[in-house]
Order: sequence, then C-alpha cells, then structure tokens
Amino acid sequence: MERIIRRLEAEPMTRIVALGSSNTELAYHSEGCHNWFGWLEVGLRDRFGRVHHAINAGVSGETSRDMLARFDRDVAHYRPHLVIITTGGNDCSPENDLPRNEFEGNLRELVARCRALSDCLVILQTYYAFDVVAMGDEPERARRFPEYMDSVRKVAGTGEAILFDHLVRWERLRLQDYATYAGLMRDAMHLNPRGNMVLGLDVLRQFAAAVTGETAERCAKGIAVQAVMDQLGRG
Repeated sequence: MERIIRRLEAEPMTRIVALGSSNTELAYHSEGCHNWFGWLEVGLRDRFGRVHHAINAGVSGETSRDMLARFDRDVAHYRPHLVIITTGGNDCSPENDLPRNEFEGNLRELVARCRALSDCLVILQTYYAFDVVAMGDEPERARRFPEYMDSVRKVAGTGEAILFDHLVRWERLRLQDYATYAGLMRDAMHLNPRGNMVLGLDVLRQFAAAVTGETAERCAKGIAVQAVMDQLGRG
C-alpha cells in the first residue's frame, strides 16, 4: 500500500478500477447513493486532491469466470495503476457450477493479468459478512461462502496481491451486535447505503486516509458504526 499511497501523493493522475459484481456495481440497488467505491473516491479526493480516476467495472450477478472473460475490455483497456477485485459471493452458489479449485485458479489468473499491466498493483477483497442465518433458501451457498472467502485469503497469501480482509471484522459485528449489523444490510447478501458507507470508510483507511470536513459530517452515522466495529475488535 505504501507504493500506491506514494503515487497518489506524487503523481498527477492514478487510475483505479474496481472489478466485482453487485457488491461493486452502481445500479438501482444503490438507491441513488454512493456505494463503497464511491465513498472511497470521495475520501481519496479529500486526502490527496483530484489526482485519480475511479472506474467502476462492477456487473451484478457475475462470477470470477465472467470477470476473466471481460478483463481486457473492462480493466486492461484503462491501463490502471490499481485494481480492486471483490468476487466469490456468486462463485459459491451451486447454481453457477464453479468449484472452489476453479475459483482459486480464476483469482490467480486475474491477479496475474493485473500484474502483467504496466505499473499495476492488485487488491483482493473478502466480502462483508453474509447473513447466513437468513439464507434459509440457499443453505449450500451459505455453507460455501466462508470457504470461498478463505480462497481469496489463500490466493492473496502468495504475496502477489494485497488483501483487504473485511469478513473477519463484519462477522464479528454480525455475531456480537446483530441489530447494528442488520441496519447495514439491504438483504442477506447485499449492503444498504449505510453499509456501503461503512465498507467504503474501512477501505479508505487502508490508504492512510479518512473523510474530513463536511464529508465527515455527512458520514457521521457510518463513522459511528465504524467505531462500534473498532471497539468489538479490541474486545
């Protein structure tokens, strides 16, 4: 992360691509609000100024297999300096017939293609916590979800990608303060606007940055939830 932070501090323009599915795409389910990537863009501007282009390459419903198929068009085309990949929530659905070993292979290939680009770093993210108790109609997907998130950790653990491991933090909140957790969820598998704000604020921290001024005032409720999660982590 020091490398990308130094670039944001010193270079005139940094291109950042977010590759994912409905967790990333800005669409109707965003309810006219920023999603996590939008809040990251706002916070980076607060911290570093207008020194980056944020390109949202999220497509709802996609798996890592789909992302590989469109990588050249939707990622490589922009010659990014940083790619943030968030995938696995659809891959773990039995309906998609994508075994865990294929998922890991797809992740490795996505990372390799990013690193093959000139001056490009890659971040792999685990998801926030799914409400697995509420996924009664998809018990196998609920069971497989944490396993696929372990695969994200495994691939990042090779040292070829940076890992943002959100799941540990969000799962702690789900188990210890369900009411607060539930207030961040649109349904069992998706964040609502406040949940996206909290996730975006957490991602922003990885860049040694935080929202300030009027932006911080607008994010007060998200910052309060972030403080709850911090406290649970210290407990």
